[in-house]
Amino acid sequence: MKIVLKRDAEDEAGGKSLDLAEAIKEFYRDFPEHKNDVFILNHQKFPTGKEAVADIAGALDAIKAENPAAKLPFAKSMAMGMFEGKLPCSVNISESMMNAKPDSKIFARIVIPAGDEFSAKLMKSIFVAGDPLPNASFPVMPDKYNNTEMWHRYVLDHELGHAVTQLNTNKQSMKVSSLGNRAECEADAYSMIRHYQRYGSDSTFPEYVAELRNINAVHKGDVVHWTTRAVDEVIELNKQGKLKDLTPQQAKELSVEIAQRCHLSADAENNMSQAFRAVVLSNALAVKNKASDGERVMKYLDQVASIGAETDSPGVLEVCRRYMSTIDSFIPHGLPQGRSDADLQKLTDNVTEMNTRDVPKGEPALGGLKRVFRDAIIDAQSGVNDNKGPQGEDKLPKYKKPKGP
Repeated sequence: MKIVLKRDAEDEAGGKSLDLAEAIKEFYRDFPEHKNDVFILNHQKFPTGKEAVADIAGALDAIKAENPAAKLPFAKSMAMGMFEGKLPCSVNISESMMNAKPDSKIFARIVIPAGDEFSAKLMKSIFVAGDPLPNASFPVMPDKYNNTEMWHRYVLDHELGHAVTQLNTNKQSMKVSSLGNRAECEADAYSMIRHYQRYGSDSTFPEYVAELRNINAVHKGDVVHWTTRAVDEVIELNKQGKLKDLTPQQAKELSVEIAQRCHLSADAENNMSQAFRAVVLSNALAVKNKASDGERVMKYLDQVASIGAETDSPGVLEVCRRYMSTIDSFIPHGLPQGRSDADLQKLTDNVTEMNTRDVPKGEPALGGLKRVFRDAIIDAQSGVNDNKGPQGEDKLPKYKKPKGP
C-alpha cells in the first residue's frame, strides 16, 4: 500500500528525510551487541514490508531456534503491516504476556522508522492527533521545528531507546508501577539526550516535546506517553553540561535511571486516565461536529481548569497546572473564543483555585473490584497462586482445605 499525502510549501520547507542507511550504520557502531537482536527496516531500500522482513528472515529464524517461546509469526506479520504504513514503532519478538511466568522476556525488536512521506508538519500532526489528515493548526509548531530530518531522527532514536532498554517485563511490578509509562520515559529520555548531542545544547526542541506530551495526556488521554517529567530532567542535565560527553551506552544507562525516578505509579496512571476521559470524549465529539479551533480550545481550558480545581490526584494537578500555564503559546493568534463574561469569570475562578489549593502527597489508590480484578489478572499472568507457597507447598490450613478428591 503506497501512502500518498498532499504536500504544501510548509511540508517542503521541512527539508530532507533522515538518511536511514547512515542512521542504521551508526546504531550498530554504537551498539554492536545488538546486531543480532535489533533489526531496523529500511524503507529507503525495500519497497514492501514483505521484502524488508525477508531480508532479516535468517536472523529471525535463528532467534526462534534459540528461543522456542518467541512468538515469531505474530511479530513478522505486525512488522510487515506497520512497515507498509511507514509509521514509526518497534515490534517485540517476545513471549506471550499470558505465559504463567513472573517475567515476560523480549528476545528481539524490529524497528520501523518514519516514512519519507511524512514531513515535519505531518509528523507533528500524527504526534498530537494520531492522524496526519486533520492537521489542525492547534497546537502550533514554530518554524524552527519544521525540520523533517530532526523529527525522523527523534522518533527513530525513541524506538531504538525502547530496543536497548526494557528487555523484559516483571509482571508483578505492574501492581504498583506503570511499566508502559516507564518504557516511554526511557525511550524519550534516551532520544532527548541524543538530540542534544546531535543538534547542540542550545536546542529547545526537547522543551517542545515535553509540552506536547503533557498536552497529549489531556487531549488524547495518552497517559502512557506522559514523559514530561523525564524530559524535564534531561533538559536540566543539559543546562548543567552533563550530557555532551556521554557515550551512547552511558546515554542508555542514564535514561533508565531517569525513567525509574520519573515514571508514573499504576495508581497515578489510572487517576490521570480517568480524570481526562471526559476531555477526550468531548474532543472526539468536537472533531465529529467539525467544531472550530477556537471552540475546541475554550472547551479544553474550561475542562482542564475545572478538573484541576477539583482533583485529589497530585499527578492530575501537575498536568493541569502545566497545561494552563503553557497552553497560550500553542494557540494560534486571533482565534475567536465565544464566551460570556460569566463564563470567563468561572474559568478564572477555577484557575485560581487550581493554582492555590493543596492536595495530599500520595495518589488516591485504585480500590474495590477494579483493583481485585486487575491484581488477579496480573497474578494469573505471573504464575502466582495465592493458595501456594514459594515452593508450591499448600499454604491453606488443613481445616480450610476443600473436601473431596
